[in-house]
Amino acid sequence: MSGVVSYDLFTTRIGSGSNGFTSEGGMYETFINNTGTSVKGTVVNASITVGNAVDIAPANTPLPIGVIYNSGIANGSSVKVVVYGKAQVLLKNSEVATVGYWCGVSDVAGRMYQQATVPSTTDHNREVGHSLATTASGTNVLSLIQMHFN
Repeated sequence: MSGVVSYDLFTTRIGSGSNGFTSEGGMYETFINNTGTSVKGTVVNASITVGNAVDIAPANTPLPIGVIYNSGIANGSSVKVVVYGKAQVLLKNSEVATVGYWCGVSDVAGRMYQQATVPSTTDHNREVGHSLATTASGTNVLSLIQMHFN
Protein backbone atom coordinates (compact mmCIF):
# COMPACT_ATOMS: atom_id res chain seq x y z
CA MET A 1 0.00 0.00 0.00
CA SER A 2 1.43 3.36 -1.01
CA GLY A 3 -0.17 5.50 1.71
CA VAL A 4 -1.69 7.89 -0.82
CA VAL A 5 -5.41 8.49 -0.27
CA SER A 6 -7.61 10.32 -2.76
CA TYR A 7 -9.65 13.31 -1.61
CA ASP A 8 -12.86 11.45 -2.51
CA LEU A 9 -11.94 8.42 -0.40
CA PHE A 10 -10.77 10.62 2.46
CA THR A 11 -14.01 12.65 2.56
CA THR A 12 -16.11 9.49 2.21
CA ARG A 13 -14.43 7.93 5.26
CA ILE A 14 -13.90 11.06 7.37
CA GLY A 15 -16.46 13.61 6.17
CA SER A 16 -19.57 11.48 5.93
CA GLY A 17 -21.12 12.66 9.21
CA SER A 18 -21.88 16.08 10.60
CA ASN A 19 -18.36 17.36 9.93
CA GLY A 20 -15.65 16.97 7.35
CA PHE A 21 -13.36 18.68 4.86
CA THR A 22 -14.05 20.83 1.80
CA SER A 23 -12.26 20.59 -1.53
CA GLU A 24 -10.65 24.01 -0.83
CA GLY A 25 -9.03 22.71 2.36
CA GLY A 26 -11.48 23.92 4.99
CA MET A 27 -13.10 22.07 7.85
CA TYR A 28 -16.88 22.18 8.05
CA GLU A 29 -19.52 21.42 10.62
CA THR A 30 -23.21 20.92 9.89
CA PHE A 31 -25.81 23.30 11.32
CA ILE A 32 -29.46 24.10 10.69
CA ASN A 33 -29.74 26.85 8.12
CA ASN A 34 -31.58 29.88 9.55
CA THR A 35 -30.38 32.31 6.85
CA GLY A 36 -33.18 31.84 4.30
CA THR A 37 -31.96 30.04 1.17
CA SER A 38 -28.22 29.66 1.75
CA VAL A 39 -25.61 31.55 -0.26
CA LYS A 40 -22.05 30.21 -0.43
CA GLY A 41 -19.54 32.45 1.34
CA THR A 42 -22.01 34.19 3.65
CA VAL A 43 -20.47 34.94 7.05
CA VAL A 44 -22.62 33.47 9.85
CA ASN A 45 -23.11 33.61 13.62
CA ALA A 46 -24.59 31.04 15.97
CA SER A 47 -28.36 31.58 15.83
CA ILE A 48 -29.97 33.43 18.71
CA THR A 49 -33.41 31.94 17.97
CA VAL A 50 -32.90 28.33 16.76
CA GLY A 51 -30.83 25.65 18.44
CA ASN A 52 -27.83 24.23 16.54
CA ALA A 53 -28.42 26.78 13.77
CA VAL A 54 -26.67 29.68 12.05
CA ASP A 55 -27.94 33.17 11.19
CA ILE A 56 -26.41 35.70 8.79
CA ALA A 57 -23.76 37.58 10.77
CA PRO A 58 -24.91 41.12 11.56
CA ALA A 59 -22.84 44.04 10.25
CA ASN A 60 -19.64 44.63 12.26
CA THR A 61 -20.27 41.69 14.60
CA PRO A 62 -17.43 40.34 16.74
CA LEU A 63 -19.14 36.91 16.85
CA PRO A 64 -18.65 35.15 13.48
CA ILE A 65 -18.35 31.36 13.64
CA GLY A 66 -17.95 30.45 9.96
CA VAL A 67 -19.10 30.80 6.36
CA ILE A 68 -21.77 28.93 4.43
CA TYR A 69 -20.29 26.27 2.13
CA ASN A 70 -23.37 25.33 0.06
CA SER A 71 -25.67 27.61 -1.93
CA GLY A 72 -29.33 26.77 -2.36
CA ILE A 73 -29.98 25.00 0.94
CA ALA A 74 -33.52 25.71 2.19
CA ASN A 75 -34.14 27.44 5.49
CA GLY A 76 -34.51 24.82 8.25
CA SER A 77 -32.36 22.23 6.43
CA SER A 78 -28.84 21.06 7.27
CA VAL A 79 -26.09 23.23 5.82
CA LYS A 80 -22.30 22.90 5.84
CA VAL A 81 -20.46 25.79 7.49
CA VAL A 82 -16.70 26.16 7.10
CA VAL A 83 -15.29 26.89 10.56
CA TYR A 84 -11.53 26.69 9.94
CA GLY A 85 -9.04 26.37 7.10
CA LYS A 86 -9.38 27.66 3.57
CA ALA A 87 -12.78 29.08 2.62
CA GLN A 88 -14.45 31.10 -0.11
CA VAL A 89 -16.01 34.20 1.52
CA LEU A 90 -18.32 36.85 0.03
CA LEU A 91 -16.68 40.25 -0.23
CA LYS A 92 -18.65 43.39 0.48
CA ASN A 93 -19.84 44.54 -2.97
CA SER A 94 -17.40 46.86 -4.79
CA GLU A 95 -14.51 45.84 -2.49
CA VAL A 96 -11.32 44.23 -3.75
CA ALA A 97 -9.39 41.42 -2.11
CA THR A 98 -5.62 41.56 -1.80
CA VAL A 99 -3.39 38.61 -0.99
CA GLY A 100 -2.01 38.82 2.55
CA TYR A 101 -4.57 41.32 3.85
CA TRP A 102 -6.43 41.00 7.16
CA CYS A 103 -10.14 40.01 6.75
CA GLY A 104 -13.10 40.88 8.96
CA VAL A 105 -16.89 41.12 9.09
CA SER A 106 -17.87 44.23 7.12
CA ASP A 107 -20.47 46.89 7.74
CA VAL A 108 -22.80 44.83 5.51
CA ALA A 109 -24.42 41.77 7.13
CA GLY A 110 -22.86 38.45 6.05
CA ARG A 111 -20.00 40.05 4.11
CA MET A 112 -16.24 40.44 4.52
CA TYR A 113 -13.92 43.39 4.07
CA GLN A 114 -10.13 43.51 3.99
CA GLN A 115 -7.40 45.93 4.99
CA ALA A 116 -3.61 46.00 4.84
CA THR A 117 -3.02 46.40 8.58
CA VAL A 118 -4.59 44.81 11.64
CA PRO A 119 -7.21 47.19 13.08
CA SER A 120 -7.70 48.32 16.67
CA THR A 121 -8.54 45.70 19.31
CA THR A 122 -12.29 46.32 19.09
CA ASP A 123 -12.38 45.95 15.30
CA HIS A 124 -9.84 43.10 15.42
CA ASN A 125 -12.48 40.96 17.16
CA ARG A 126 -14.44 40.94 13.86
CA GLU A 127 -11.64 38.92 12.23
CA VAL A 128 -12.45 35.97 9.98
CA GLY A 129 -8.92 35.35 8.67
CA HIS A 130 -6.30 36.40 6.13
CA SER A 131 -6.57 36.76 2.36
CA LEU A 132 -5.03 34.12 0.10
CA ALA A 133 -6.08 35.76 -3.18
CA THR A 134 -6.22 39.01 -5.07
CA THR A 135 -9.71 39.46 -6.48
CA ALA A 136 -11.26 42.28 -8.50
CA SER A 137 -14.23 44.16 -7.11
CA GLY A 138 -17.75 43.39 -8.23
CA THR A 139 -21.08 42.09 -6.98
CA ASN A 140 -21.28 38.83 -5.00
CA VAL A 141 -17.56 38.09 -5.43
CA LEU A 142 -16.07 35.14 -3.53
CA SER A 143 -12.47 35.36 -2.33
CA LEU A 144 -10.25 32.66 -0.82
CA ILE A 145 -9.04 33.18 2.76
CA GLN A 146 -7.32 31.22 5.51
CA MET A 147 -10.06 31.32 8.10
CA HIS A 148 -9.56 31.76 11.83
CA PHE A 149 -11.29 33.76 14.52
CA ASN A 150 -10.30 35.76 17.60
